[in-house]
Amino acid sequence: MIDISSRDENGVEVVEVDGKLNTGASPDLEKYLIALIEDGTTNILLNLEYLDFLASTGLRVILATGKKLVGSGGKLVICNPNLMVMDVLKMSGFSQLFEVFDSEDDSLGSF
Repeated sequence: MIDISSRDENGVEVVEVDGKLNTGASPDLEKYLIALIEDGTTNILLNLEYLDFLASTGLRVILATGKKLVGSGGKLVICNPNLMVMDVLKMSGFSQLFEVFDSEDDSLGSF
């Protein structure tokens, strides 16, 4: 089960993901993010503060979203991953592909 919500912060769509981003939940996040991009969003901040688990299917969604945003002149930034999620981001190389911040305020300043 996953809960997804978002809000606009000065032109950056802050997307909060709560739960487990596994094979069953990844399509839900993908649809949510695609809808934002189709509505004209170019900058997304993924706040992972309440994400408990990140599977490879979730990584694929993050990568595909990041590529779409860069292609439209925007970017994707990640903030607040817990230690387990940060380990996954590091081991997969995603911490080198995307900026990762400890706080939402710091990450908003990167746009």
